[in-house]
Amino acid sequence: MDHEAEFTRAFLASAKRARFIQALAQPKHRGEALAQLDEDLPYMPGFATEVPSAQDFPAELEKLLRAKGAGPTCHVMALELKADGRELPLREALDQICLQGSGAILSCLPGQLAYYRPAAPGRGILFERHRP
Repeated sequence: MDHEAEFTRAFLASAKRARFIQALAQPKHRGEALAQLDEDLPYMPGFATEVPSAQDFPAELEKLLRAKGAGPTCHVMALELKADGRELPLREALDQICLQGSGAILSCLPGQLAYYRPAAPGRGILFERHRP
């Protein structure tokens, strides 16, 4: 399953979805799409919850995401990381995005569970959508 397209369809505002998916798929425009992670990602607030500051670091985030159904790996979307577009072990991905200052998304369950780390100093946002 395509983590990036599923994340976009599930959590981004409808007016921005098609363009975001298209830009991510094109190497020439991928950077433009990922740059939005540093700015104002047009997500739907009804599926987003700000992570409490006590849980917004790798060890606690891993526990939180695992408790919500995340598996051992996740898909990384991040302009500033070599891991962009790849699957990584969840803890390794969390360590990487928490150490960098720019925005990133970890898709744990396509279209159902993701973690968004906005550019510093913003707090992380948990995206959840339950599907039958």
